[in-house]
Amino acid sequence: MRIVLDTNVLISALGWQGNEYIIFQKCVRGELTLIISAEIIEEFQRVIQYDRFKFIHDKADDFVNLLFEIGELIQPEEHFFLVEDDPDDNIFLDAAFAGNAAYIISGDKHLLHLQKFKSVKILNAHDFLKE
Repeated sequence: MRIVLDTNVLISALGWQGNEYIIFQKCVRGELTLIISAEIIEEFQRVIQYDRFKFIHDKADDFVNLLFEIGELIQPEEHFFLVEDDPDDNIFLDAAFAGNAAYIISGDKHLLHLQKFKSVKILNAHDFLKE
């Protein structure tokens, strides 16, 4: 199954052992195919620098390398502008469409509000694991 993980899910997977970590480990083991794009990596690298994530800064570079190892890097050719309240979230829609993902997993209310984008379901980590 092909999935896109939002930045907040990636950071949770890096810093904590919850549902997001479980999903990420499924990607590491090859049970799920992680779709990534340069834009997603760039956003992750920007957000991880926030002071509130200081305790995991030192792990960020290794984590990015792991993303490139396990993820399928795609370059979206189409760009969507459905999330007006937080336009940065559109990169996840772009990646999901280009990478033929079945799910976007997010904790972001703007994405979760959409529930679905084309054939892509948008769920939080807990609901994804229940499904």
